[in-house]
Amino acid sequence: MISEDDAKTLIDLHFVSLGWDIADFNTVKKNWSINRLFPRVSIPADEGRKRPDYTILLEGQPVALIEAKHPGKDLQGALQEAKIKADIIKRYAKADIPLIFSSDGKAWLRKNLKARTLSEKINGFVSPEELKEIVNPETEKLNPKYSLRDYQIIAISQVISSVLSGRDKMYIQMATASGKTIVACAFVAKLFSMCEIKRVLFMVDRDALADQAVGKFKDTIGEHYEIKRISLDPEDRFADVLVSTVQMLATGDKYSIYSPDFFDLVILDECHRSYFGEWHNVVEHFRESDRKSIIIGMTATPSDKETVNTDRYFGPPVFKYTYRQGVWDGRLADTVYYKFKTNLDVYGVHELGFDFDPEDLGRAVDVNQRNELIAEKYFEVIDFKRTKELKKALVFAASIQHANNLRYAFIRKYNELMGRSVDDAEAEKFIVAIHTGIPGAKDLINDFQRINGPIKIAVSIDMLSTGIDAPDIEVLVMARPTKSKVLYAQMKGRGTRKCEETGKEKFSLIDFVDAWTFEEEIITNERLEEEEEKQWEFYEPGKEEVPITEAEESIEKRAKYEIGRGVKRREMVILDVPVWLEYSEVIEPQMLHRIGKQIEFQLKSAQDRKSGRSRFEQAVISWKYLKGDENLSESYLEAMGFDLQTLRGMYGEPKAGLNDFVQVALGKKQFPTLEERRREAIKRKAVDEGYSEEAADFVLILWDFKQRNPEMTAEQFFKSELVRRKGGIGKIKQIFGDVKKFWEVYEEVKSVEL
Repeated sequence: MISEDDAKTLIDLHFVSLGWDIADFNTVKKNWSINRLFPRVSIPADEGRKRPDYTILLEGQPVALIEAKHPGKDLQGALQEAKIKADIIKRYAKADIPLIFSSDGKAWLRKNLKARTLSEKINGFVSPEELKEIVNPETEKLNPKYSLRDYQIIAISQVISSVLSGRDKMYIQMATASGKTIVACAFVAKLFSMCEIKRVLFMVDRDALADQAVGKFKDTIGEHYEIKRISLDPEDRFADVLVSTVQMLATGDKYSIYSPDFFDLVILDECHRSYFGEWHNVVEHFRESDRKSIIIGMTATPSDKETVNTDRYFGPPVFKYTYRQGVWDGRLADTVYYKFKTNLDVYGVHELGFDFDPEDLGRAVDVNQRNELIAEKYFEVIDFKRTKELKKALVFAASIQHANNLRYAFIRKYNELMGRSVDDAEAEKFIVAIHTGIPGAKDLINDFQRINGPIKIAVSIDMLSTGIDAPDIEVLVMARPTKSKVLYAQMKGRGTRKCEETGKEKFSLIDFVDAWTFEEEIITNERLEEEEEKQWEFYEPGKEEVPITEAEESIEKRAKYEIGRGVKRREMVILDVPVWLEYSEVIEPQMLHRIGKQIEFQLKSAQDRKSGRSRFEQAVISWKYLKGDENLSESYLEAMGFDLQTLRGMYGEPKAGLNDFVQVALGKKQFPTLEERRREAIKRKAVDEGYSEEAADFVLILWDFKQRNPEMTAEQFFKSELVRRKGGIGKIKQIFGDVKKFWEVYEEVKSVEL
C-alpha cells in the first residue's frame, strides 16, 4: 500500500519533471511550519505549528499550498486543510495565498480561493513558468486605457490555469457590466503571447452583439492582432480572431468550410442559450479532431433549471462574479426596487419552454387600465409632476401589440402631466417602441444607446434584453411577468451599468407583479436578489385605491348580502375584470444598513443557516463531481461539519434522513415550504370534516388568494378568473349549498395547526 511519504515522493518526481528545483528553498518549502515560514510574525502556537506539505513561492512570496495524502484518503478534506492553513497565513502574516492543491501523487485537485468556485480535478501541477503566468495573468498586449480590475485578473488567471492544466471546456459567470468581453480579450491576448493558441472564433447569437464584439476586440487588442467578422472568404484564414453569429455558421452547415482543427479556441458569448439545441453541431464540429478546440463560455446568468445544459456541458464555472459583488465593490449601480402588485390573474397563460408564450401573455396583460397604471407609476417614481424632467427608461413588454399600446399609454400620461391635448404627437419623438415590427429598429437602438440621446423612453420586447449598452438608463419597468430567471436577470442587467457622464450611481426598477396561483412561479427582483445572498427588508406604504364603477357596486352589495361580511374596497375595472394595486414596496439601498442594525441577530441567524445549506450543497456537488455515482460517505460529510442533527437544524426538518438532505442538495427533491405544509393541512382538515376533494380545492383557492391579499372581498374573489374557470359561484353553491356556507367552512379550517 502506498503511504503518504510515497505520495510525496511521487509529487517530488512530478515537480522535477516539470522543471522545479525542489532543493531550492526560495521556491519550494516542504513541511515547513507556518511559524518557520514567517519567523517575524507572532502567531498562536496551536496555529503556528501547522505545516503545509508544500509551500510554493514566487519572488519570495507564497502563492500556493499543497497537501499530500496517500491514495484512498479524501482529497477534498485535504484541500480543506490547505484552506485552513492559507487562512491562518492571511490572518497573521497578511500574505494572501490564491491557490491551494491536494494530491495523492497521481490525482490532483485545485482551488482558487479568490474565484468563489468549486474545486476542480486537474491532470497535474504546472511548471514554474506556467505558475508565473497564472499568478500574473496580465499582458502588455492590452490597450493601456483598459486597466484590469482585481476580479477581472482573477477571472483571467482561472482561465489560464484551467487551460494549462488540460481542461478543454469551461465557462465563467460574470454579472452584466462587469466586463466579460474585456476579460475575453485579455485572456485571448495572454494565450496568444504564451503560444497556446493561434486562431480564435468568438461566437454570439445576435447580429448586434457581433458588431459590438468586433469593435471591443479591435479597441483592446487590435493593435497587435487581426480582428474581423467572419465573411467566409479566403481572407478569413489570415485573421487572429474571427467573430460570427452562430446562426450564420449553422445555416447551410457553413461551419464545415473550416476544418475541425482550424480554431484553437472557441468562445461562446451568452453560453447559457442557443448553443445546445439545433446549433450544437456548430460547437461540436470544432472538437472532432484529435486536437480538440478549447471551448470557453461566458454568461451573466446564474445557474438554474433553464441553464442545466450549461453546467452539464462545461462543468461548474471556473469563475463567478455576481451583481451583488459588483455593487459591494462599487463597480455596478445599485437597485432601488419599486414593487407594485396587481390582482390581474395570469393563471392559464400557455407556456413556451421555461416561460410564458409571449403572444398568449400579451393578450392576458395588454389591457388599457393596466397599461395606464404602469405609465402612471413611472411618472410618480421619477417625480415628474414636480421636476418635469424625464429619466431615461427601458420598458419591457410581452408582445408587439402590448409594446405599442404601452408606448401610447406613456405618451398620453406625459401629455396629461404637461397640460397638452391627449392626442398631441410631439412625445412620439422621444417615447418609442423598438421591436422587429418597427422599420429602422437598428437605428432606433443606436439612438437609444447614445448617452443623453434623443430617446428617453423605449418600450421593447426581447430586442433590448441582452447586449445593449446604454449606461445612462435610470429606470427599468418590468411590465411583462416572466417565469424565466435567465430573462429577468438579463432585463435587469440593462440598468446595472454606472454612468460617469450623468453621475448615475443607482437605478430604479419598477416591477409590476400580477396575481398567480400556486402552480405558477413568477420571477421578481426579490427572488433574484436571494440568489445573491443579500437580505432585503421592505417598506410598505399605504395601499392604492382606484375608482369603482356603478356596475361593480351592485355586485359588491350582492356579495355583502350573501356572505354577511365583506370589506369595502375601491377598484379600477378593466373590461369585465376588476384590477387594482394590492400593495407596493420600495427598497432604498441606504435603508439596508439602518435596518440591518435593528435586526442584526435575526439576520445573522438566518444567514448562518443559509450559508450552512450552501456549503453543504457545495460539499455534496463536489463529491458527485469527483466520485460520480459512488455513495456519499457519511464520514466525509461529518469531516466537513455536517452530521445528521446539524443538517436537521439547518433545514428545519427534524424528521428527515441523510438521503433526503442529499437529494435536496442535488436538486432532485425539495422539502415542502411552510405555505405548502399549511395548504396540505387545510386540505386534509376539509376532507376530514366530510367535504370532497373538489370542495377542499375551492377552500384552498380562497386561502391562496387571502394569503396574497388579506383584505380581498368576497365579491373580488368570486369574480376572479380562476374561480370562473372552475365553475364560478354556481359550482360553489352546488357543492356547499350556498356561498355563505362555503365562507364559513374556510373560516373554520384556515387556522388548522400543522
